[in-house]
Amino acid sequence: MDIKNLTNQVLDLPKMIGGKLPWNNWNSCVEDSENSIAEWIGKIFSIGALALLVALIWGTLSPMWNGGFDGKEALDIVAMLIGTLLWVYAAFPIAQIVRNTGDGIASSKSGIIHLIFLDLPVALIKLAGYVLAMVGLFAAIATTLSFITTLDIAGGVGSMVNGLAEMSTMGTTALFDILSNTPVAEIGDAMNQMMNAMAEMGSSVRGEAWTMPGAMGVFASFVAVLVTLINLYINVVIYQFLFGLVSTLVNWVKGPYLPFKSL
Repeated sequence: MDIKNLTNQVLDLPKMIGGKLPWNNWNSCVEDSENSIAEWIGKIFSIGALALLVALIWGTLSPMWNGGFDGKEALDIVAMLIGTLLWVYAAFPIAQIVRNTGDGIASSKSGIIHLIFLDLPVALIKLAGYVLAMVGLFAAIATTLSFITTLDIAGGVGSMVNGLAEMSTMGTTALFDILSNTPVAEIGDAMNQMMNAMAEMGSSVRGEAWTMPGAMGVFASFVAVLVTLINLYINVVIYQFLFGLVSTLVNWVKGPYLPFKSL
């Protein structure tokens, strides 16, 4: 018995020492991680929102000390200052969208499968769409100011818009990839191109101040924001439909039944 007790004490030595170590809650932190994944992802988004805010402000202001005013005339400098102030202001609501997305994910009570394959992708689609719409809205405001003041305030945001447009069309892209080998593939490709083109319309349509093409460009830039939001909600519905379809198929594989069983 003495040998057995001694053996047990030796085997319990790591647990005994570990329990006396300060701040040693690492085991529970890792082993209970399934219930904390959503909170951790939300925290990552919160950190990302702060980093995005700093990056946007830095990127907007950096031309001021990197020779952005060199060789420019007085009106061009005024236009650049107005545009800089506008986009510095826009950085805060844009970053808040990321923060709100993280808060929404952190409050999710879904299981790990629904969280990773439904809640998170839908949140990313909405994030891209909302940011794209916000950028489009401020681009439309800049276009309006350019139209009214005749200054070139509407700077190019094409690269940002293009990247966000790809993320915000995840739902339709997934659906059209599934339809790629079907007769409706051409219709799917046409719809995808149309949605992307309309979502980017506000960043590409320009015209001279106080002209009809300029007025149409201002109108189109605001319409593009509305189209972006419509496209966003269509993509969310499509992705949720695809997830529900896959979930139903998996449940059917686990317990096959005839389709009219529930009738």
